[in-house]
Amino acid sequence: MIKRAQGRKRFGRKNFKQRYFRLTTQDLTYSKTKGKEPLCCIPLDQILAVERLQEDSFKMKNMFQIIQPERALYIQANNCVEEKEWIDILTKICQTNANRLERYHPSAYINGRWMCCQAPSEVAPGCSDVSQGLEVGLQMDLDPDRELQRIHSLFIAHMDRLDRLRSACECQAVYTGDMCFLPSFIIEDVQSCFKMLNQLRETVFNLEQEHRSYLKLLTRETKYGSKQAPIGDDNYLLLAARVRHQDSSQLRITCSLPK
Repeated sequence: MIKRAQGRKRFGRKNFKQRYFRLTTQDLTYSKTKGKEPLCCIPLDQILAVERLQEDSFKMKNMFQIIQPERALYIQANNCVEEKEWIDILTKICQTNANRLERYHPSAYINGRWMCCQAPSEVAPGCSDVSQGLEVGLQMDLDPDRELQRIHSLFIAHMDRLDRLRSACECQAVYTGDMCFLPSFIIEDVQSCFKMLNQLRETVFNLEQEHRSYLKLLTRETKYGSKQAPIGDDNYLLLAARVRHQDSSQLRITCSLPK
């Protein structure tokens, strides 16, 4: 993305430069290119608000601002989708910050005044309410076991697609490392994608092994006609049939994974 200089140097020029942004659970950093040392580090607890920037500020589209105690960082995303994704994720992460702002300036401070309200002071209070983001008091009740089971089922059901994707970039990842062009998208970092697909495939395989072992153990320990599985209980019969079917079939994922 492109960012505008924050004016940390007293006599520095506030121009626009291409930078590589990296978000972790602790901070937001940017550097000249991927893998280089960060030029700036912004702790997440120091972000007061993340809002869109009005287009008339710099005559540029897809811009948003990360407001900090001393200054605001103005960033231009590559498109409106990327802009929304960054605003959403940063807003969610910083939603509970103790010093979060209630009002902000939707335009930039240029030539000695705020473009939105014409206030001359750079420290003038904001003139617009910040976005609400997540609803106050919103609670999400998640069942980790059920969610893991759902994710596992999705991977198993679509493992053939993952294998096709892995095969498509395998040769380029191993021998050339060039970009991989597929009908619907482009993989820029083929080697990292290939490595990730192998790790994902191995994880799904191990999880499937654990799942099958658990079903076998459950079937052995549950006696038909007991209190846990009374006679006529369809759930037990379905479980037993499922285990027999798995024993007679091969795993969809092979153990031989490339290193």
